Amino acid sequence: MTILIDTVRIANFRGIKEVEVNLSPTTLLVGANNAGKTSFLKALHLALGADRRSLTKEDFHDDGSNEKPDSKEILIDIRIVPYNFETNERVDEFEENWANIDFSGSLIKTDEFDKQFVCFRTRGFYDILKGYTFESLELRDWDKFNSINGNGELTSLWKETKTFGKFSKKESIPLFFIDAQRDIQLDLKDRSSYLGKLTERLNLDEPQIKEIEEQLNILNANIVKESPILEHLRTTLLELSKTVNSQGTGVEITPITKKIRDIGRNLNINFKDTDKESLPLDYHGMGTRSWASVLTLNAFISWNENEKNKNKKDPFFPIIALEEPESHLHPNAQRHLFKQLKDINGQKIISTHSPFVAAQSELTDLRHFYKDENGLLTIGQIEISDPDEEEIRILLEEIDLNPNNQEIRINNHNKRKQILKRKRGKINSEEYRKIKREVMNTRGELLFAKAIILSEGETEEQALPIFAEKYFDCHPFELGLNFIGVGGKDKYTSFLSIAKFLNIPWFILSDADHDTVNQVKNQIKNVFGNSNNFTNKLIDLGGGNDFEKYLINEGYTPELIKSINEIEGENYFPDEYIKKFNDQKGVGDIIRNYTLDADGGNQRALLDCLSGDKTKYPKQIAENITFLENKNIPTKIKELFDLINKELKIQ
Repeated sequence: MTILIDTVRIANFRGIKEVEVNLSPTTLLVGANNAGKTSFLKALHLALGADRRSLTKEDFHDDGSNEKPDSKEILIDIRIVPYNFETNERVDEFEENWANIDFSGSLIKTDEFDKQFVCFRTRGFYDILKGYTFESLELRDWDKFNSINGNGELTSLWKETKTFGKFSKKESIPLFFIDAQRDIQLDLKDRSSYLGKLTERLNLDEPQIKEIEEQLNILNANIVKESPILEHLRTTLLELSKTVNSQGTGVEITPITKKIRDIGRNLNINFKDTDKESLPLDYHGMGTRSWASVLTLNAFISWNENEKNKNKKDPFFPIIALEEPESHLHPNAQRHLFKQLKDINGQKIISTHSPFVAAQSELTDLRHFYKDENGLLTIGQIEISDPDEEEIRILLEEIDLNPNNQEIRINNHNKRKQILKRKRGKINSEEYRKIKREVMNTRGELLFAKAIILSEGETEEQALPIFAEKYFDCHPFELGLNFIGVGGKDKYTSFLSIAKFLNIPWFILSDADHDTVNQVKNQIKNVFGNSNNFTNKLIDLGGGNDFEKYLINEGYTPELIKSINEIEGENYFPDEYIKKFNDQKGVGDIIRNYTLDADGGNQRALLDCLSGDKTKYPKQIAENITFLENKNIPTKIKELFDLINKELKIQ
């Protein structure tokens, strides 16, 4: 058993006005750029950083009110709990080494369930003598983040929690922050880096040092002796003693370090990635150098557990705040690095923009950072309902075993109501596995979207981004819009679930053939409940249309035919297509009799051609429609984009 930072609260720091984030042993921060992920890591570093920390004017949140930073204060509240990493759960009491050393005295408090915790506040402020500075204070209690006031309004009182006494920095809980610009070549030159600190003292005994330095002196002398150039240089430089008043023995040339204390300063690391000779790391790419920098931190941290370390710390719980570990690495390497990260001792808080990294994590470890249209930060996370469902099962079983005990019946039903309230918004393990399988393994990029636009298939997924570029006058990915074909009219649930739990805005463009619209509406209700009217986020193509039929009915037949012939060859449609497929079996083994139609089968053949290979023509069709000068994009698609524009306030 050890400890864990399980909750962090921040107010008025950089891009964060106010937020509470729950943490796990390995937490992944995901979301669009400028959502607040780096601000969160920097706030943790200010509160717990192992190296030198400072505060500047720019660290104070600017809400556009023109209020001076001097009049504000930054608050960073941290709660530490005892934790069992083997069972992945919070436990009741701290181990003796923590309770008797770092958390002795009044630091340990208990909550309403008699579980112990330690909490403190880092306060940043402006002092007329010190300038922008900060201090850490002990919190009297851990109040609720939000509560309901006398008027029934949601209010935040945690910032009013009383403090008393200084909270001294805990050397046993160091936080190591590594930003996205890391480079082991810079670490080698920086004595204050983790690599520099690790190699500063080589942990050798005096007899060992003396013996090695004697060997180094012999090696230096032999190199100079065997090199005519170095010997010539040494002889020439002996003239220096005639100019400079010196009592020494003259000039000494040392091709390699002669003192053990200097080895760390001149350390180089070579890496052999082929069967040829190894090369210094500065000959390798940024991906190798970046990841090597992270691994040296692991070496720094894990040295504390090494049996040869004569200065082991106990207790010791490191925290790693890591920004974009995937930098410069290809997808397969990104997948592998997450396993390496999880193997590092301590707690990890990692910001990432990689769907490959996110897909390797547990969904419950994801924290989605999202800023709404007012710039307020919200944190989305997925919680599992299985423990709540097990509690309900036990309560109901107890009622069944005691059918005549009215007290048990009343008490258990009241408890059940409370658990059902607590369970709301969670998913069970089967739904969890489905989301992991259908979303994360194939569509992890949606975690970084400002909004997702769902549709039934690949046709819409290919065409809609082109129409969106026409409508918004920029590429939709620049706006954070992510278009996803879910793979069928009954496949929306998993995508809607993850959008709900991670607070990702969503919209749907649905076909209207057969019972499709009703199926989609039912899936929306299953995810969001009957009380929430989210069907206004659904735009259907109406009139029994699927995407291809809708475009024909909207009058885009010339553009559809043009697109087909640009791909298949001139005069392919209608002449060659009808000649080839007339009297052939179509869908449902129905014989196609195009030539019996009044128009010679052109319209029916066009629909069959487009539907026969749905992924072949959409991009060309969308491009040809957007090139039209006298027509706008199709009406229903414009209606969808109008809705997105209004809700996200893009234009």
